[in-house]
Amino acid sequence: MKTSLRIPLLLASLAGCMLAVSSMSLRAADNVIKIGALLPISGPGSYFGVQDKQGVELALDQLNKRGVSGYKFDVHYEDSACSPLPATQAAKRLLDQYQPDVVIGEECSDATLAVMPLMDQAKIPLLNAGSSSIKITDPGNPYTFRIMPNEVMQGVDLATNAYKRLNAKTAVLLHENTNAGIGNAKVFADTFEKLDGKILEDIGFGRDVNDFTAIATRIAGLGSIDVIPTYTLEGQGLKITEALAQAAIVKGGGGKAIQLGAIWLPFGFEQKAGKAAIGYVRIVQFDPTEQRSVVRDFIKDFKTKFNSDPTHLNAHAYDQIMLIADVVKRGAKDAQSIRDGLSATKDYSGVTGSVQFDKSNQNIKMDTVHYMETKLDLSWESLKWN
Repeated sequence: MKTSLRIPLLLASLAGCMLAVSSMSLRAADNVIKIGALLPISGPGSYFGVQDKQGVELALDQLNKRGVSGYKFDVHYEDSACSPLPATQAAKRLLDQYQPDVVIGEECSDATLAVMPLMDQAKIPLLNAGSSSIKITDPGNPYTFRIMPNEVMQGVDLATNAYKRLNAKTAVLLHENTNAGIGNAKVFADTFEKLDGKILEDIGFGRDVNDFTAIATRIAGLGSIDVIPTYTLEGQGLKITEALAQAAIVKGGGGKAIQLGAIWLPFGFEQKAGKAAIGYVRIVQFDPTEQRSVVRDFIKDFKTKFNSDPTHLNAHAYDQIMLIADVVKRGAKDAQSIRDGLSATKDYSGVTGSVQFDKSNQNIKMDTVHYMETKLDLSWESLKWN
């Protein structure tokens, strides 16, 4: 009889302890902002994930030394592989198992578009840095924010600069057959033709294409070409640039044409492409020659931690975390208030540039677009066009 009485009492005692521990855990969690990170750690865009993670880790080191308004920051990474299905699976793991207050990522537009409905349904804000498809913020999603100008903003700017600054009158478009690739190429073409430029050919390809010799030969037969806007990830981008140089089409191969690009390629691409990259003009999200104190401090701190120079991918990942911290500093403490705080962002200044979200949660500031040209020694020169 005594034993049977002890068991319920023991169970009640254990339950009380578990509730106490649970309450303590909840109270501890109340002082932590949980950030889910959907990064392409594997697949053709894995270089994005590696460099993004470095930028995130530097930001966490700095923020968690003292905290922000009493909060610390924790990040849980999931491999979204730059593709819709694995990105969707990774997003579900984040939402079910980690239960984040905010999510950053993805880099590839198709992957971002795939996870957006999940975040909207869960009412978790998604902060995006690198995906360019207009569909991400047009017509808009109340829980998705993008700090990089979209494909229309980039494409109009790139085509206008090609026509007016580079005096380009003819162009050949090269792009992967994805939302971002097709969208970027179309915006460039529409803008360039309105300026009285001529698109000689629009060439799309799948991510399974590895040999671009035939495409380069085809381009060489088109006559005089001024610019070749190219939208693809690093692996194919490298092979395209080499093929264009071998066919003596671009400046790197002794030709006339200037290859143009957006933020698809990482720093270090030039060293892999060698002299084929000479004369390449492309958009990046970070200008290491800027003299603003936030930029100089970021470069110094990054070198101290990683013993290397930061890339534009390091920088935009760093800015994602720092923007979240800024929102927390302004009073955000959970998913809804972080969403509201992001929506109210009007004058944030980061290492990539400034952020002001419009009604569709798209950053309207163009100072995050930096143009770089690859020089003879494979170094970069900032063109200071924005």
